[in-house]
Amino acid sequence: MGVITSKLICASVIANSAIFTQSGINEACRDAEHVVAAAQKYKIDPYVLTALIQVESNWNPRVVSKSNACGLTQVLTKYSKHTCEELKNPKTSIYEGARLLGYWVNVHKKGNVELGLCAYTKGFACNSEKNKINGLTYAKKVVKMATKLQDKGENLCSKVSCF
Repeated sequence: MGVITSKLICASVIANSAIFTQSGINEACRDAEHVVAAAQKYKIDPYVLTALIQVESNWNPRVVSKSNACGLTQVLTKYSKHTCEELKNPKTSIYEGARLLGYWVNVHKKGNVELGLCAYTKGFACNSEKNKINGLTYAKKVVKMATKLQDKGENLCSKVSCF
């Protein structure tokens, strides 16, 4: 497959409607252009970013976790220049989550997506064995979903044009 477009991301989400709520599908398709642009800017896979958002927030931009992680990508404000309220803006959250994931994958873990995702969720604590196991469980879930998104989306787009 060639260039990943916002239409392809939206089609991938729709093709996986069993995983997404209707509001999640609407949010994902509305914000797909930001997902693609942020993924490109920070050199990460747009399917991985889409799956990360689904796992982290179920595409609910207003969600705040018990640990005060905010927005679609569940970023902690201590790792961001943005406030929690600002991270509830989908575009801001997508770019900030992509920036952090890009750091973990491309800089800290030298291109290893699973270890980068582990660090995204556990930080430097991912280096300890216990946290690494928990973080890798999370990472495998995100990667499995990303693969499903890619496979079903590209299958659908081979039948109808997504470009």
